Amino acid sequence: MRPKEIFVMCFISMLFSCNVHPDESVISDTDTLLVTNPKAVIALLDSLEQVGSLNEKEQMHLVWNRALAYQALGLSLAEEHQLMNAITYYRAKNEKVADSYLLEASYLNWKDKKEDAIKALDKGLSEVADTAQRTRLLVAKADIMEHLHKYAQATSALTEALNHSLPKRESAILNYKLGVNLSLQGDKHSEYYYNKGIKLALENGDTAIACEIMRNYADYLSNIGQYKRSNDLFYQIGQMMPQVANMSSIQMAMAGNYINLHRLDSARICNNKAAQSEAKLEAKGAVDIARRVVIEQERYLLNYANGLNISYVDFARYCDSITTAMQAKENTLARQREVKNRLLLVNNKLKLDRQRMGWILFVSVLLLTVSSIGGYYYYWNRVRQLADAEDRVDTLTRMLSDAQTVETETRHVQQENMDDDVFFKKILLQQLGIIKLVASTPTNQNQALLKRISSISGGEIPVNSLLIWSDLYPVINRLYDNFHARLIEQYGNVLTEKEVQIACLLCAGFSTKEIGVITQQSDATIYVRKSSIRKKIGASEGEDIVSCINRVKV
Repeated sequence: MRPKEIFVMCFISMLFSCNVHPDESVISDTDTLLVTNPKAVIALLDSLEQVGSLNEKEQMHLVWNRALAYQALGLSLAEEHQLMNAITYYRAKNEKVADSYLLEASYLNWKDKKEDAIKALDKGLSEVADTAQRTRLLVAKADIMEHLHKYAQATSALTEALNHSLPKRESAILNYKLGVNLSLQGDKHSEYYYNKGIKLALENGDTAIACEIMRNYADYLSNIGQYKRSNDLFYQIGQMMPQVANMSSIQMAMAGNYINLHRLDSARICNNKAAQSEAKLEAKGAVDIARRVVIEQERYLLNYANGLNISYVDFARYCDSITTAMQAKENTLARQREVKNRLLLVNNKLKLDRQRMGWILFVSVLLLTVSSIGGYYYYWNRVRQLADAEDRVDTLTRMLSDAQTVETETRHVQQENMDDDVFFKKILLQQLGIIKLVASTPTNQNQALLKRISSISGGEIPVNSLLIWSDLYPVINRLYDNFHARLIEQYGNVLTEKEVQIACLLCAGFSTKEIGVITQQSDATIYVRKSSIRKKIGASEGEDIVSCINRVKV
């Protein structure tokens, strides 16, 4: 393989290796984790180190999946500043349209722009035709309306959603939500939807959902004065799910119902159970002041009803301790956020530094590779040039030795009797100006060679003269039966000057190598020109050019 090819392959492979981002596959892997493990999605996305090298599609994919994970966990989207860019990106491609409006509404809701969130959902409803997607948009709208205490609008959205064909589980939940909103409006039709939701959940085997609906239904019954029915439902929940029978919220609610039913002994039993359950929750850090206030309020009422003294000191101390604990917890959380932000900044800096060092390393390796390959290519090119030059010098030295040998052996013979080929080679060497070939490398060997060339004619012809073909052609004609004149007359209109010179040198007995040295052309060029001559004079491949020309007599 040639050095140039090696360089190209190395360069391409290095570029390819640098453009492969393992982060791409990680982002794709999070698609399947969004439903099963959204926490893992966030952890994986936060661990990526080459985010800056991702293209637009990959960046939007990352932002999108992270937002979906936060939404699934009920975490704030307010700090997801790139989310709107991702939403615009996918809408422009007409992809994930329904989800884009759901995420936009969630983002605006977390930014406390609830009216804008509703507008986003309404726009989504105007563009989305799929029943399942429309249901999701309607439910999201109902949730925001409920938080705004716009129960009638929430009821309208839920009613529209229930007009669609839904799975039992989803239908049970929506009937329950509709019942809640109707009850908050004081509408007695809420009982129908509570019961329908419970029935659908039980038919689907969703006991937990059924019990949650029953608990809210019991609270509703308590609010409208149906205390016995309310406690019957609470008792039924305990039968269906014994693990929740002693929940503080349920025992607290039952105690309140017993107080209103004037069953104080039963009320005190439930109140004590509620206080014990709440203490266990508080020991685990699950503090709920609202529940504690209700439990203490019930205890005061029961003490008053039994003629006992009422003291707020203990509860006040409890509230103080809770306030102090909450302040300490908030301070701890603030400190943790500060440390986390600092660590994030440091981590981001380290990531940037790592990326920068990676690019520096890549550029360094690339430059080293280019330099090495370039040096290698230069070295072998230089070796090849020196080999060619040495070959040329060897050829010239041999030609010179032949000429001097003949001159020595025939010194006493007249010039006209000398071998014609040798004589012509002497003249060529004298005109060649060999000094121009070897002067660039003035070694001792080359200096000696120049002196030998100068001695051929005794200095009569300057050694630095170039070949003067106008002087050489008459010599060719005289020595070789008007070869040049016949060549020009027969083929002068088709042969180039270079081809004429080569033909004359062939006639004088020069080899291909010698012709290359004299004319300063490569062997390959000489072979090409010889083929061209054969074609132009009508000689067959491999046929002797001089013989073919000599067959044509003028």
